[in-house]
Amino acid sequence: MAPTLPSSLSPHICILASPDLQELLESCALPPLHQILQCFAPLSQGRFTTRTTTLTSVPHSHFAIRFSDLKEIETATHEDEEQRAGRTLDWIGARIASRSTRWVELVEGEAASGKGGVWQDRTPWWEEVKRCIEGDHVPTTSEGWNHPTAIIFATSTAAANPLQALHDLQSRSIDLPPWVDNTHLRYNLIVHPSNSPLTEPIAESLFNAVKKQYGLHSYLLPLSIPTPAPPPSVSAPSPLPRLPPPPTFDSPPLIARPDPVGLAALSTRGGESPVLRSPDPQAVPNQHEPPPSPIPPSASVLRLPEADINRTGKFVRDFVTMSLIPWMEKCVVDWNEQYSSSRRLPSRLFSSTRRLFGSGYTPSGASSASITSHGSNTSTSSSARFTHTSNSSVSSVASTSSLGHAGGSGVTQQRRLAEFATILGDYKLATSVWESLRKEGRGGSEILPLLLSPSPALALHAAHALSTLRSSAQVYQSTEAPANVQLRALVYAVRWDIGIDKRDFLSPILEGERWLVQAAGSAEEPPSALLLAHAAFLSEKAGSRRRSALWYLFSADRLERAGIKPLAMYLFRKAHELFETPPSKNISPSFWEGEGIDEKDRQGFDAVLPAIEHELGRLLYTTGNTQGAVYYFLELLRPPTPYNPPHYAVTAANGMALMESKQSSSNKVYLEDLRVTLKHFKATEPDKWEGAALKLPLTFCQVKETRIRFPGDTIEGDAAEWEKRESAWSTFWSTQGKEKLEKSGKAAVDEAFWVDLVLRNPLDVEVVLSGFTLAVKEAGSEEISPAEDLAEIEVIDDIVLGGKEIRTIPVAIKCKRPASLVIVHAIYDFLSLLPATESLAVRGRRLHDTPHQRQNKVYAPDILIKVDVEETGQRIHANFVDDRHMALAHGECKPLSLNVTNSGTLTINELWIVADDEDEVWIHQNADSQDPSTSKASEVLHSSNSLAPATPIRISIDELHQSPGLAPGESLQIPILLHAARSGEQDLSFLFVFREAGSSSFHCARVTRRYEVRPFIQIGASSRPGRSAENPFVLNVDVENVVTSSTLRITQITTMSPTWSCNAVAAESLALLAPQQVARLAFHAKPWNRSFDPEEVTQFVSRKLASVLQGEKVDPSEPPLIDILCNHYTTDESIHSILAPAIRHFIHSNRRIHVAHSTAAAHPHIPANTHRSIFPLYHPSSVDILVFWESPAQDRSGFVLLPGIMLGAGHAPLQEIINTAENTKAKRSMYAETHRERHEILQAVKNCEWNAEMDPVVVAVQDGAEVAHDFTKGPCHAPVAFTLRNLSLTNPCRVTLRLSAAHPHGTELSSLLPPHYAGRLTHRAVLAPSESVTMHAKLWVTRPGCYALDCWTVETEVGECLPPLSASADTTQILNAHSTGGWRSRGLRYIQSPPGGDVACITVTDISRS
Repeated sequence: MAPTLPSSLSPHICILASPDLQELLESCALPPLHQILQCFAPLSQGRFTTRTTTLTSVPHSHFAIRFSDLKEIETATHEDEEQRAGRTLDWIGARIASRSTRWVELVEGEAASGKGGVWQDRTPWWEEVKRCIEGDHVPTTSEGWNHPTAIIFATSTAAANPLQALHDLQSRSIDLPPWVDNTHLRYNLIVHPSNSPLTEPIAESLFNAVKKQYGLHSYLLPLSIPTPAPPPSVSAPSPLPRLPPPPTFDSPPLIARPDPVGLAALSTRGGESPVLRSPDPQAVPNQHEPPPSPIPPSASVLRLPEADINRTGKFVRDFVTMSLIPWMEKCVVDWNEQYSSSRRLPSRLFSSTRRLFGSGYTPSGASSASITSHGSNTSTSSSARFTHTSNSSVSSVASTSSLGHAGGSGVTQQRRLAEFATILGDYKLATSVWESLRKEGRGGSEILPLLLSPSPALALHAAHALSTLRSSAQVYQSTEAPANVQLRALVYAVRWDIGIDKRDFLSPILEGERWLVQAAGSAEEPPSALLLAHAAFLSEKAGSRRRSALWYLFSADRLERAGIKPLAMYLFRKAHELFETPPSKNISPSFWEGEGIDEKDRQGFDAVLPAIEHELGRLLYTTGNTQGAVYYFLELLRPPTPYNPPHYAVTAANGMALMESKQSSSNKVYLEDLRVTLKHFKATEPDKWEGAALKLPLTFCQVKETRIRFPGDTIEGDAAEWEKRESAWSTFWSTQGKEKLEKSGKAAVDEAFWVDLVLRNPLDVEVVLSGFTLAVKEAGSEEISPAEDLAEIEVIDDIVLGGKEIRTIPVAIKCKRPASLVIVHAIYDFLSLLPATESLAVRGRRLHDTPHQRQNKVYAPDILIKVDVEETGQRIHANFVDDRHMALAHGECKPLSLNVTNSGTLTINELWIVADDEDEVWIHQNADSQDPSTSKASEVLHSSNSLAPATPIRISIDELHQSPGLAPGESLQIPILLHAARSGEQDLSFLFVFREAGSSSFHCARVTRRYEVRPFIQIGASSRPGRSAENPFVLNVDVENVVTSSTLRITQITTMSPTWSCNAVAAESLALLAPQQVARLAFHAKPWNRSFDPEEVTQFVSRKLASVLQGEKVDPSEPPLIDILCNHYTTDESIHSILAPAIRHFIHSNRRIHVAHSTAAAHPHIPANTHRSIFPLYHPSSVDILVFWESPAQDRSGFVLLPGIMLGAGHAPLQEIINTAENTKAKRSMYAETHRERHEILQAVKNCEWNAEMDPVVVAVQDGAEVAHDFTKGPCHAPVAFTLRNLSLTNPCRVTLRLSAAHPHGTELSSLLPPHYAGRLTHRAVLAPSESVTMHAKLWVTRPGCYALDCWTVETEVGECLPPLSASADTTQILNAHSTGGWRSRGLRYIQSPPGGDVACITVTDISRS
C-alpha cells in the first residue's frame, strides 16, 4: 500500500466554466463547480491502481485530488510571491487571533472534564494552520505541486450554442506566468441539466461531436437539476480555507472570511441558503471595480439530488481513473526515458562540465528552449492513444534540453517527473530523481523524509532543506527571514507532520519535533509561533516535558508580541505546569529519609519559572484579572534556591557577576509590578481584597538568630563568650560556696526589654516593611493579641532593607504585670500595602524514642520564644562613662571608668567582675594602691610561675562608695586600667556578678565596649655568644617606631630572666625615635649569682610529661615558685618599678597569654585545662624584654613585652622519658587513641623548648696577630691560640681539637696562604660548666705572607655528673677519671669547623727586607 501523502501533494485540477454553467449553479443555490467536485475528493471507494515505469501495479486505498477555479489561479499567480506570502502569514494570524478565545475554552473545558475528547491528541490552532496551508493551491516558482495538472473546460447544454461555448473556452488564452509549467491535460465536460432545451439524443450527438473535435478526454454529465422542490441537504466534507484576493484601490482590505470556499456552516434556521458567488474571475488586482462580495451559502452540506450526487461522483472517478492517471503515467514514462538517457551520457562530459562551469551548470540554450508560452496555440499530442487531434493536450516531450531549468526560477521537467512519480506511487523512481535533484541543489530534501524509511538521515534531509531555504541573499540582508521563506518553511513542516507516521515522527531516530523548531527559526509571526507550540505539544506526548515547556514558553512569548493573548496565556500556563511538575526519580524511599530531604522538594530551573509567572501576571493584569495577577506576582518573590558559589576565577570567567546584575534588575521589575498591581487591586476591588487571603511567599525574620535582650545585657559579644564567663564564675565559686548564678533570663515589670530580630532581605532589591511590630500572648492563653493591661509593644514605622542586607531590629516590649509572655508572630505591611505575618516558632527536635518515631518523621512541639516577667528585685545597670569610639596604640595603658547603678529594689552588698582571660585589665582599689618604698636599678620579682587563669575580682563597695552596700537608685564608679597588648579590633567585656546578702543567689549583668588597637611600636631581639668568659652572651634589642606621623620616646628598657643578668654594653641615652626609625641597644648577659637551681623546674616538667607519654593522669600540683631578676636601663631618674601592682599584673597576664597560646599550638593533643599542671610560666633560660614608651604629642604612654628569648645551651633534658616512651608498647590513653596521635604527641615533646639542645662549645681563634722574622735564617714557628668555652651552665663537656693541612671545601681560591701546623695536632680537654680553655699550636711558616687559621675541627661530647676539673689537668688525669666511672656521657656529640666567610688569619713579615 502506498503511504499517505498530504493533500497538497496531489494533482491540481483547474476548472474553466462557461457563464451559462455558472448561472445554472447559482440558480440552483449551488456553489461553483470546483467546490462541488472537491466534495468528492479524495477518492476512497474501491481500490485504485497505478503503474510504475516497470509496469508494476501500485494499489491505493484513496487518491487525493484538488479542484480550483482557473480564473482565481490566474489572478493569484500575478501577485508578487513575497507580497502574497506576507498576506498569507497575516491571514493565518488573523484567523488564529479571532478563534483563539473559543479554542482555549474548548481545550480547557475538555481537560477539566477529565474525559478523553477530540482535542486529546491534537490542538485546534495547529489543525487550523494545516487547513490553511493545505488549502493553498496557487502555483509558485519553487515547486510544481500547485501547477495545473489538468484543465477542465466545462459548459452546459443550456447554452444557446454549447459547441460554440466550448470552443470559446478552448480558444481562450490561459493567463498564467511563463514560469508555470504548461504540461497539463485538457479535458472537456458537458453538463446536461434537466431544463436543457436539448433532448437526450441531441445531447449525445453533441457529445460525440466534441469527442471528435477535441479528443476522447471528454465527458457528458446529465443532471436532474433544477428540480421543482429544493433537494434535501447532504453532508459534505468541510472545505479548506483559502486566502482572500488582494484588496483593490477602491475597496478596503477584505476581512478573512469565516469559510472562504463555497461551503459554509449549516444554517440553524433550516431555510434555503442563498446562492454562493465567487469573485468575478475576470477581475484583476489593478481593476478599479471591486469584485462582488461572496454570499456564503450553507456549508458542509450539498443540495443535490441523490442521483446527481452519484453521477457527479462517477464522473470524478472516471476522470481520475480513465484520463488523469493514464495521462500522468504516460508523462512519467516519457520523462523517465529522457532522464535516463541524460544519465547515460559519458562521465567524461559531466566531469568536464563540472570542471569548467560547476556542478549546477545548464546550457543557456536548453533553458530558453524549454520555455513555452501559454495560450491557444495548437499543442502537440503526447500520444495518439489518448488524443485524436493535435490540441487535446499540451506536449510533454519538447526536447532533451527541457531537463534544465525552465527559466531563471521555473520548475524543471525533472522535478515534474519526481512529483508525478510520487503522486502515482512509483517511489523507487521518485526517490532516485529527488536524490538527483538534491545533489544538484534543486530541492528534493523536503520530500525525501516522506518517502524514505525512518533513519537518522531523514533529519539531515530536513535540516538541509531548511538551511538551503534560508541561504538566499535576501536572508542575509535582514535579521528576520522574508515572508516567502517563512511560508515555505511552514509548508515543509506541515507536510512532514501530515505525511510521516506519528510513531516514527516522534521516535528517537527522527525526533520530528525538532524539525518543527528548526522550521520556525527566529521568525516572530504567529504561524512560526504555532510551529513551536505544536513541537512542544508533540514533545509533551513523547514525554520530554522540560523541552516541551521551553518550547511552549518561546511560542507563548511570540504570540504575546503578536497580540494573541488568550492563546499566549494558555501556552504560558502549559509551560508553567510542565516546569512545576518534578521529573520522576527512580530512587529508593529510604534515600530521601536518609538525606533528610522531602521527596516533593526539588531544585528546578529557577530562572525559567519566574519569567513564565511574570508574563502570566502581566497578561492577567492587562486583561483585567488583577487578583490572578497578584497571585502570580507574589510567586515571583519566592526565595531563590541556595547554591554553593563557584571559585572567584570561575565566576569571573563565566560572567556570574553579569548574571547577578540581570537577576537584580529582574527582581526590581517584579517588585514594581507587584506594587502597582497591589495598589490597583486594593483600590478598585476592596471586597475581593478582603477575601483574597494573600500570603507573602518569603520571610524576613531569621528565627533561630532571634535573641532576647534585657536592660543589663549587651547586644554585642558572642553568646559563647558569655557562657564561657558564666562557666568560669561557676568553677571559681564552686570551691567557696553552693549559691548558683541566676541567668539573666527574666524581665522586670514596667521595665523595657528588647526582642532583637535579625531581618534578612532574601531579594537583591530594596524593600520596605511598614508598621513592624510583634504579637504576644500570655502563656496558656489562646488569644494572640494581648490585653491592654498586659504589655506595650513598640511599632516601627518603616524599615528599609537593601538588597541581601542583614540587619538586627530591636523591638521594645514593656510588661505591666508579672506574667509569662510568649512571642508568637512578627507583623508588618510589605511595601506598605500587603499585610504579612511571620511565625517566630522554631521546629522542635526530631523524636527517636519509640519505634514509630524512629520509622517516621515525628517532631517535638514547636519551640516558642518565652520571656518570664517578674517583680523588680536585684538588678543593676552597668555602662562605660565615656562610650565614644576608642583607638589605642599598641601597649598603651588607658584609664577607663565604669558606672554601676542599682536599678532594682534591693540593696547590693556583694559585687564581682569576671573579665576575659585575654583582656589585660587592672581595677584600682585602695588596698592595692601602695607603691614600693624604693625603685632600684635591679629588682627581684617573685612569681607563682603558674599558668592558672585570672580569678574574678571582688569590688570593695565600701572603699569606692563610702558605704558597705549599694542601695536602690545609687551608683558607683569603678576605675580600671586597660593595657592594649594585642593589635586589631577588640571587645572589652565584663560580666558583673552580684547579690544582696551572703546566702542569696547571684545575679549577673553584662557590659561590652569595642575598641581598636593600632600598631605603634615593634620590638625585635637576637643573641650571640660573647667574646669573654665573664659575658658569655650578647643580647641585641631593636626598637622601631612603626607610625608615620608621631615621634616616640623610649623611657626605659627592662630585662627579666630567672637565670641571666643583663646589663647595657654602653651607657647610651634613650633618644627620641622619629617615625619609621629604629633604635638598637646591646646588653651583656651573664649568669645570675642568686639564681635558683634550674633542675627543679626541669624535673617538674619532665615528671609531668612522662605521665603524659605514659597515658597517665597528671596530678594537679603547681610548678615551683620562681624569682625573676629585673634589670632596668634608663637615662632618667625615675624608674618604672616592676613591683607596682598594675605593671606586675600586666606582665604576668601578658606572659601567661603568650605561653598559653604557644603551648596550645605546640601540644594540641594535651587538654588545655591540664597545661597549668604541666608547664611553668617561665623557662629557666628565657629572657623577656620590657620596653616602656611615651608619645608626648599624643599624650600616650605604655609598655610592650617581648617574651621568650632563649639564652644558654640545653642538653635534651627530656631525652630519657622520650626513649622510655618509644620503647614502651603502644596503648590507648586519655590523650591519644590512635598510633598517629601518640606519635604526634611524642614528636611535639621532642621539639618543644623544654627539650632543646645545642653545641655548648664556642671556638675563638686568635685573629690579627703579627709575627716578624728574618727569613734569611730559614723558616720559623708562629704561635696560634685556640680558646674553647663551654656555654652550658649545668653540664661539662669533653672537647677535642684536631689540626690538619687539608683545605676545607670552598677555600682553595682564597687570597690567604694555607696553614701548615707543626708539633702537636690533637688537643683534648674537659670543660666544666661555664669554663674555658686555651690550646696553643704552632704554625710552620716558610715565607712571609698572610696565613688563614682554618683547617681545624672541634669534636664535643656532652657529659653529666662530673666533679669540677681544672682546665690544666693533663690527659692522664682525664683518662683515669673516665676509666674509674666519674664521667657519664649524655650521648650528645657535635662537630664544628671554621664558619664560612669568617676566617681568622695571622700575618708574618720578613724583617730582612725592611
